[in-house]
Formats: sequence, C-alpha cells, structure tokens
Amino acid sequence: MIPLAPVILALLLLWPAAAGATAGFAEIHSELLYNDLASIHWIHPGDGCDCGKFCFQLVHRDSRSRGFRGLDRSIGRINVPADPKSPLILAQGCADGRWIVYDLATEEYLADTPSYELALALWRSPGKAGPRFADAAHGAKGLRKTRASFWEDAALATLLWLPFLALLAFPLGLVASLVRFARYRRTRRWRDLAWAVLALLPTLPGGWVAWAVVSRMGVHPGR
Repeated sequence: MIPLAPVILALLLLWPAAAGATAGFAEIHSELLYNDLASIHWIHPGDGCDCGKFCFQLVHRDSRSRGFRGLDRSIGRINVPADPKSPLILAQGCADGRWIVYDLATEEYLADTPSYELALALWRSPGKAGPRFADAAHGAKGLRKTRASFWEDAALATLLWLPFLALLAFPLGLVASLVRFARYRRTRRWRDLAWAVLALLPTLPGGWVAWAVVSRMGVHPGR
C-alpha cells in the first residue's frame, strides 16, 4: 500500500505557484483583420501591453512589424469598422484610458482626450453612425482572425491538449486492443490482429511510464 503522507507532500511541492507574468504557452497572440490599411495584433493574455494582459496594437496590414506613426500605445477598446475603406479609428488607450481619433491614412491624431463625448463628436462629424466597440479583454467581438492566425491558434490549442489526449489514449487504446484481439481469437483473421497491435501502440509510452513508476516504488508485478 502506498503511504498517503508522502504522496500529499509531493503534490503540494509540485503544485504550480501563481505567477505574476505570463510566459511560453501562457501567452496568446493573434492577428485580427481590421480594414484596408491596418491589422490588429491582439494579446490575450501576454506581457506586451502597457497595462494588464489584454490589449490591441495596430500594425500596417502589409507588415506585422510596422506600426503607425505616434500610435505606439496599447489599446483596450477600438471601433469595429463598418466600412473597411474608412481610415478613421475611435479607440481607448489601455494605460491612461484616453480616447483617441486617429487617421490611419495620414498617420495623424485628430483627438487625444479624456472626454469620450468630445472624441465621439469628432468621430461623428463626417456623418458616421455611432461606433460599436471590440474589447481586447472580452473576446474582441466583432473582429475576425486572419486565416494564418486561426490555424496558428488551432495548432497551439492542439499542442496544449496533447498531454490530456495522451492520458486518454492509454485506457481507450488498451480496451480497443483487447476487443480486437478477442475478435482475432474467434475469427483468426490477420486484419483483426493488425488492428489490435495498432490500437496498442498509443498505450506503450503510458505503459512504460507506469512500469517505471511501479519499479521505483519497489513493487514487482507478478511476484
């Protein structure tokens, strides 16, 4: 029988401590389509924001590494463009909460103010309708990922789930192998034997780990 106290102590020692920064797989960066002039680099979460761990950063559509002149701040909220050809944006800075109206075509500020009403009035002066905002901390609703970014995020999610899938493959593969082997014993068809061996293959790494753990504990199966 395995002593309970050492197991609990080991779990407490190995339990991950809360960290104040994100790193590696804890960081998620995506590229979002915005308009004809700009794309959005979305950090959700990450350490590249002026404040917090969720923000937008605007970059030129034809270059992820090239930003807009003077627009080097992180953005918490930005209007969802109704017209992809419109160069104007209405956004709120992440760190200072100031509202900005910026012209992407001329790369100039039209407003940089703490007053939302003032920025909105300037935004609506060309006859624009009231804006709908995408929020970096709440899913960036209204904006879509680029195709490349979608597949990158899908690959990362798959990689993060691999340990769980490996653990799941151990019992499922073992059961499937036993079922196929039982069928082979009845039918004597080589196809059933081949499927039994193939179903057993994903369980081999898990079986090796289990054998190593049992051996180190001094338990010898079969004795």
